[in-house]
Formats: sequence, structure tokens, C-alpha cells
Amino acid sequence: MTPALVIWTAQRVVTQHHEPASEHRATGRCAQCRDDGCGMLEWARGVLKARRLAGNRAKV
Repeated sequence: MTPALVIWTAQRVVTQHHEPASEHRATGRCAQCRDDGCGMLEWARGVLKARRLAGNRAKV
């Protein structure tokens, strides 16, 4: 799995959680979502945060 694919997947997960409900997803959430949170969304946020922080360190 390439870093680009990991980043794309993380961005897609975050986007999916911000999209309104549709005929395919009545709640607007993913299949991994539970009432106490979503492991996929936590993973995606962690990946994107790590990428952002790594990018900030590279600019210093």
C-alpha cells in the first residue's frame, strides 16, 4: 500500500462522514460507525494529522 493510497483513503473516510444522508446511507455515517464513535474516522483523522505535522516539520 502506497502512502498516497493511505492518504486518499483517509480523506475519503473523512469526506464520507461529512456527507449528508443518502438513499444508500440513511444516517450519513459509514458501516463502521457506532453510537460511541467510529474507529475508521479516528484512524483517518490520525493519518491526516500525522501527515500535516510531518509537513510542518519539513518546512522549518
